[in-house]
Amino acid sequence: MKGKQKAGFQTTRGERLSYAAYFAGQNVFFMLVTSFLSTYFLDIGITAVAAGTMLLIVKIWDAVNDPIFGGIVDKIRLKGGKFIPWLRVGMVCIPLATLFMFAIPSSLSLTAKLIWGGIAYVLWDTAYTISDVPIFGIITRMTDNQNERMSVMSLGRVAGVLAAMLTAVIVPAVREAIGGWLPTVIVFTIIAVATMIPICFLGKERVKTEVAEKDVSLKEMFNFLKNNKYLLIFYLAFFILQASGIGSTLSLILARNLFNNEGFASIIQLMSLLPSVVLGLFMPRILKKVDKYRLFTLSILINALMNVVIYFAGYQNVTLYLILLVLRGISFGTFYILLFMFTPDCVTYGTYKTGVEASGIGFSIQSFSTKLATAVASALGAFALAAIGYVEMEGAAQLATFPDQLWFLYNIVPAIGALLSLAVLSRYKLRDTSVQVMLQAISGEVSREDAEAQLKGKI
Repeated sequence: MKGKQKAGFQTTRGERLSYAAYFAGQNVFFMLVTSFLSTYFLDIGITAVAAGTMLLIVKIWDAVNDPIFGGIVDKIRLKGGKFIPWLRVGMVCIPLATLFMFAIPSSLSLTAKLIWGGIAYVLWDTAYTISDVPIFGIITRMTDNQNERMSVMSLGRVAGVLAAMLTAVIVPAVREAIGGWLPTVIVFTIIAVATMIPICFLGKERVKTEVAEKDVSLKEMFNFLKNNKYLLIFYLAFFILQASGIGSTLSLILARNLFNNEGFASIIQLMSLLPSVVLGLFMPRILKKVDKYRLFTLSILINALMNVVIYFAGYQNVTLYLILLVLRGISFGTFYILLFMFTPDCVTYGTYKTGVEASGIGFSIQSFSTKLATAVASALGAFALAAIGYVEMEGAAQLATFPDQLWFLYNIVPAIGALLSLAVLSRYKLRDTSVQVMLQAISGEVSREDAEAQLKGKI
């Protein structure tokens, strides 16, 4: 998998492919938890309110562990690099925590299930942080070329989307064929771990500037965050967007109760995510001509409008619904591919403003926001189900009003969240050309004075 370097690129083909492969495995685990954990809890007899409350409570630990781990990454220098050693640790921890979470015996009491589920989720949450911060952070060490970063991250997003799509599509069918959640999770765990191994040995941390090698104090880490307004703005908008996306946590419930076919959840996911794979292949070329911020915000707006269109079109005409899903998937795929390309820019801005390279802290905010938002989305989904009278346990009969109310929640809540996130994003001013100037200033290619002149009035 080693390969040669692409013209103008610092990374090798083997690095780029292994970087993408890690995202594939990581997203398998992510989808197992974010898309199916709530349904799994309901299936084993945990009530919707109890499940939602438990997911929110364990986020107290998440509020602590992400910044702590980000600080550890910035502070501790392990043998083998700043990020790669942690990738190896995460490769072991995530599968173990995932298996533990899906192994709750249904014969336990509700209290015992909640305790087991809470402990397992804390462990999984910690393991995910250990893998998430370094895989995103390592791109800042693999290359300092802005176009190359976006190209490599696009490849990673394509692999992640493809893995997420296949996981979402195949899990219901595999679960039905094998019979049970734990055997299904074991199968997907084996596949995911195999894809996460290569980057741990092929990845190279070649970007080593004076700023990057400087030891970082706790005070400097705090100042890095305090003075990084764009990191905070972007992830506030990100949180609103993701936390309101309760549809992804309700796909199985929707398929069972509106279409009378659990397997239809796979078709919904396929139609929604397939455009992401196609778009991801062309995204590096697109970004050479279009600023990613403008493309990102436009795609969020269109996606929100498509949600409204789908709601009013209804679910009775299945063919029309699937066509609208594909059309919506174009806008969804666009912002989904671009979603995590902004963190390296924010980290670069923080380094430029403070003179401190605290990428561990920067990417820990990304990890924290991702996990908090998905947990809130799961909790909101569970609370919303309780509010409209959902009856727990697989196969239970629902109220006659349940389908229409679920359809409203599934489409309109994410649309409202998207519009609110755009209001926050309007204050985000970083653009690709400005980030490249800051990278050149950090590496010493241009003087601070020249950089300030080029950036005047832009950031």
